[in-house]
Amino acid sequence: MKKIQKILVVAAFTAASGPLLAAGEKDCLLKGTVQHGEQAGQETTTVQIHSVTRYDEDARCRVRSGQKLEFKLPQDSRVDEAPSGSEVQYRYRTDGSSSDTQLISVGA
Repeated sequence: MKKIQKILVVAAFTAASGPLLAAGEKDCLLKGTVQHGEQAGQETTTVQIHSVTRYDEDARCRVRSGQKLEFKLPQDSRVDEAPSGSEVQYRYRTDGSSSDTQLISVGA
């Protein structure tokens, strides 16, 4: 049986860096690349995030340089089936007490 593991750790080093919002509210667009591999004999799928920006013009997305955002990506067969190197975009929202991550697009 093929086991898929998706974990995301983002080191935020973007132009959107600045002081962290006191309430922890964020609405960010995460852009990354799909990577397939094997770990402990099991097939894994990970996404390497390479940019974090505001989701839209009115969004709040401030992340300190070097700050890490850690969360599990939502299960989506489009990411599992995408070839390594495919670009993906996620919307990451948090209000300080809860967060939500939604896949926006998968492309080659």
